[in-house]
Amino acid sequence: MADIPGIIAKLDVCPDVVTPPADKQMLQLAIRNLVGISDANHVARTNPLWMAFAEMGIRSFLGDLITLTEHGIMDLQVQPTRAEPHPDPIPIMWKRRMVIIVAACHNYSRLRGTSIDMRRFPVRLYDHFRISLYRHDETIVPWQVELPSQVNAKASFLKSIKPNSKEYKVSRDDKSWLPFREALKTTVMSHNFMSHNLLAMILPAFEVDPNTNEFVIDPLSGEKILYEPDNQGLDEIQRTWFFKALVDVCQTPVAKKIVNQNRDTMDTRKVWYELCKHYQNSMSSTMRSQELL
Repeated sequence: MADIPGIIAKLDVCPDVVTPPADKQMLQLAIRNLVGISDANHVARTNPLWMAFAEMGIRSFLGDLITLTEHGIMDLQVQPTRAEPHPDPIPIMWKRRMVIIVAACHNYSRLRGTSIDMRRFPVRLYDHFRISLYRHDETIVPWQVELPSQVNAKASFLKSIKPNSKEYKVSRDDKSWLPFREALKTTVMSHNFMSHNLLAMILPAFEVDPNTNEFVIDPLSGEKILYEPDNQGLDEIQRTWFFKALVDVCQTPVAKKIVNQNRDTMDTRKVWYELCKHYQNSMSSTMRSQELL
């Protein structure tokens, strides 16, 4: 299987304003590349799917197609006319593919946080979603709307967690870094066992390759790829709570500086990564100096 995270990272996204011709082209290319209907059938106006689209006024992808529900797509049919009293039915697999295309668009738009440009959507990624991720019994949720599981997770966290920074050991001098680090990790683990899932707050700040356990590098920019949580809404409220805890317990000058530098994003993973990196380097330098004496 292709490098799916890499393919997702390279997906083209839509500009702030999508022009009508570009939106129309998205629909045409999605049907050609992902449904498998040739452009010749579209031009000849003999294809039943395109005929049904024309009757319903569906001329674009973002403006028209994704506004349809799954039932709306599955109920598509060509209306009989005097000239064609018995039009060909639309094959059910074409309809199913259209439903999956819409579901894939919302799924990957949610992951990227913006609308995906479907004109160059990779067939390999579509096949991966169709085979491995798509569930026909789940309602398609627009990417701008939180999934039911995300809403439930946020509600559970807000209901169960009782913010109390007193549970965390305070770090007041650099020499106490090791016991502070272990005490904080232990407290986080205890919260994790209580279904608060705070362990994610001190995970690596960047994506990690599970095979090599090394940071994933963006092939285009050469930079590390930032960690992307599955549930953005839950992650945001957890980071807000945990960042407040770090503000209260990180009392050394260096720790305060690192925390304050990340106030705008409240990225606790980045704070924890930078704290560990700083103190690890400091300890290594001290040990090397002692070895030279």
